[in-house]
Amino acid sequence: MKILSPEIQRRERIAICLWTSLILMFFVLQAILWTVAISVTARDASHAVVAGYDEQALHWDEVKKLRKDSVALGWDAEIQVDTSGDIRGNRVITLSLKDRNQTPLENARVELNAFHRGRAAEKQNLTLAQVGPGVYSTTLLVRNSGQWQFTGTAVSNDRQFLIEQRISLDSNRNL
Repeated sequence: MKILSPEIQRRERIAICLWTSLILMFFVLQAILWTVAISVTARDASHAVVAGYDEQALHWDEVKKLRKDSVALGWDAEIQVDTSGDIRGNRVITLSLKDRNQTPLENARVELNAFHRGRAAEKQNLTLAQVGPGVYSTTLLVRNSGQWQFTGTAVSNDRQFLIEQRISLDSNRNL
């Protein structure tokens, strides 16, 4: 058996420590990169499930009945969003609500949820106020162009009407 000199033994220990440290550094770097990637993805609004979708699925029969009852009411709800807004992207949203005889429905309680289809985590809960006969309005913050989903209810005289509409909007980023 060959005995190594103290200098060679010292260099060998340094080499072992160096290579072990290098390998451990790659594992630590990989763990840091994965942690950053997961945290960025978890906070990204485009990687979100539509809020309340699981609850809606659990109560599908009730939602189906509400849709059927809404059709039976014969009411008409039309949502319009202004094409321009202020510098921050706030736009006026207007809902026209009429009964089956096309008579404006007054004094209804109208609540909507609005979100960009690609950013479901950024849902806006809107309560619309009556601004005219059968006309309800509020503001909506529009930061992204594309498909927007509007879902909510209008309640008048203990009758509930389901509102579901998808609208294509352009953002005001060029102001």
